[in-house]
Amino acid sequence: MATGSTAGPNQAIGPGGATRTISERVARRVWVAAGGRCTMCNRYLLEDEFTGRDVAIGELAHIVGWTDTPGSPRGDEPLELDERNTEANLMLLCRDQHRVIDTRSLWEVYDAETLRGIKRSHEHRIRQLTALRRDDRSTVLRVVGSLHDAPVHLGRASIATALLADRRFPDYALTGADEFEIDLRGLPGEANGQPTYWAMATELIRERVASLSVHVAQENVNRIAVFPFARVPALIALGAELDDCVPTDIYPRRRDAGEGWGWTPGAPVVRFTWSCLQEGSDSASVAVVFSVSGTPDRGRLPEWAASATLYEVRPEESAPGPELISNPVSLDLFAQTWRGLLAELERRHPRLEAIGVFAAVPAVAAVVIGRSLMRAVHPRLWVFDRGRDDEEYQFALEVAP
Repeated sequence: MATGSTAGPNQAIGPGGATRTISERVARRVWVAAGGRCTMCNRYLLEDEFTGRDVAIGELAHIVGWTDTPGSPRGDEPLELDERNTEANLMLLCRDQHRVIDTRSLWEVYDAETLRGIKRSHEHRIRQLTALRRDDRSTVLRVVGSLHDAPVHLGRASIATALLADRRFPDYALTGADEFEIDLRGLPGEANGQPTYWAMATELIRERVASLSVHVAQENVNRIAVFPFARVPALIALGAELDDCVPTDIYPRRRDAGEGWGWTPGAPVVRFTWSCLQEGSDSASVAVVFSVSGTPDRGRLPEWAASATLYEVRPEESAPGPELISNPVSLDLFAQTWRGLLAELERRHPRLEAIGVFAAVPAVAAVVIGRSLMRAVHPRLWVFDRGRDDEEYQFALEVAP
């Protein structure tokens, strides 16, 4: 592989800097299939990255070398010579990656089958991305809290990966407003769940969602993708603020994928049920325990709960766990169960004004708890926070439909 060699977009460079002209039809198909990007490092190959000038800086590289003579990278592979300049045996690379795969000491690392796999994967991704339509865009809403100082990474790459899995893409058309972020990390009092923290968090959520709603009303937003990572009471408040007239998708943080986000392929579908744990002496006093990611300690409920009617939402056949809701079907089934319980509470407790909520749920389920409320129909929620230690659950905030 010669350094300093130049070649046109339909020329392949071989060992020693020799070039071979590829038919324009084949070259064009290789460039288009790769999206004008290096198949290995994804570098854009149709402009100079320093000057921005239009120039084709990519190179057509042979998977199996164009000759079977010694020194031809992977040239001894069983492929007919007249098939070596075809689209199937060519990949688009930047000069650096081309030099890497043709370095003799790396031929075993970058064997023909490995390179074919890299080519297939890259071209499949390009085809997926370019197949997306304008209607497939989603405006991103990120909600980030510190969660007792636990770090969280939620960059554009993570967002794009999660959306692409649903055949959607992040909409960056609204300059300055395309990625709405509700950042709760700078608010004082989060560590101990101070009343001032919950008040400021609620106000900030209302303010940011109201700003988003302006773009919804102007039809600049047709779908919302929510990426939540914050304390459960704040996310329940968020759900109650989201406009139920706009299609909204909620994406979880995946514990099995490092810093990844999105649903887990092949995860089992989990169904949920509700039951009455305790008949209270005061029919106007009702609380709901959500046992999904864990089981709230009933011994830590506030004193008034001893005389309240207590209900529980939990999985039908599984034990509660942090990864229980790992696909959108399970989340929908959770929402259906919660809405069914709300309807039953209307029937059993017709004068009910507020429901105490003690929720051990993942972030996506917390958003759904608030989002399921119907304005002017359902009671308010008094949402409690479990705190850090073994102390009694503390009132955090009120959610009014």
